[in-house]
Amino acid sequence: MSTSSVAPAPVPPPGRATAVPVPRRTLEAPGTYAYHRLQRTRPGTRWWRPLLVGLVALALYVALHVVGIAVAVATAVANGPDGWDALNDLDVTDFSDPLTFVVAMLSIIALLPAVLVATRLLGARPVGLLASVAGRVRWTWAARCLALAAGLALVVQTGDAVVAAASGRAWQPQVDGTSWLLIGLALLLVPAQCVAEEVVFRGYLLQTVGTWLRHPAFAIVLPVPLFVLGHEYVNLAMVDIAVWALAMGWLTWRTGGLEAASAAHVVNNLVVFSLGAVGLADLDLVDVGPVALTVSTASNLAFVGLVEVLARRTGITRERHVAAPAPTAAPTPTPASAQGEI
Repeated sequence: MSTSSVAPAPVPPPGRATAVPVPRRTLEAPGTYAYHRLQRTRPGTRWWRPLLVGLVALALYVALHVVGIAVAVATAVANGPDGWDALNDLDVTDFSDPLTFVVAMLSIIALLPAVLVATRLLGARPVGLLASVAGRVRWTWAARCLALAAGLALVVQTGDAVVAAASGRAWQPQVDGTSWLLIGLALLLVPAQCVAEEVVFRGYLLQTVGTWLRHPAFAIVLPVPLFVLGHEYVNLAMVDIAVWALAMGWLTWRTGGLEAASAAHVVNNLVVFSLGAVGLADLDLVDVGPVALTVSTASNLAFVGLVEVLARRTGITRERHVAAPAPTAAPTPTPASAQGEI
């Protein structure tokens, strides 16, 4: 019998590590990700992927609008001349009209399924990463933020009512059947409308910028002009909405999710539309004065401060931790004597 002539495998010198090829998809070192960087948790992230998500979301949004228009036309045809007259007389700027209010709210709410479906198809997993670093809505935290926003709104509106009464302009609500209908529609539709806007402007856009730029300031600031342009405001009202967007963007990054911003947005819009329904607010207002801007800015800063205190006390998670994959072990050399005999 003779020993095999197969040469023994080379043994690396002592103290020298064996290089293990790393697949391209794991070159982005996993670890800790802030909210605006969550798109980077997807293996094989590419710079163009968020843009593709946006294009698909836009296509879905347009498709939903086409379906909505088709339904409106079909309804008008089914109701004969009266239906056509109602459709022709629709004033898209008159939020005191219940039909206009419903159409406007639904047109914004349609953003939500469009972005969620597009993210599900092409974005990071799970889709709940749009909501928070936990990959879902943190309902307890959301409820606490909602309570804070509601309490602060109550203080501000009470102060406004007291000042108005002291200056001889006491509030005189005008309540009728339409008022109650508008308030009911606001309670039903406004929360979804606000969440849709937050998912787009503080969710998708923050994470899109965060895919390209690491520092959170870029993710917080760059989407602000788009949010301002999305509202038909002028002059100081544009400053007001920009301050709002900056505050909500900072809160989203600081708390690791959309809950705080969504809570503030929902409470703010519910108060505005409810006051408008009883004649205490002008829903067609496109500008504000210096006093209103000051009060709004102060309330925004107060909400940011309250959420900051609450976040510290509750220890809310603001980052997502992704475990690194187990290192691939180098193959163990087999001694020549163990390779068998012929």
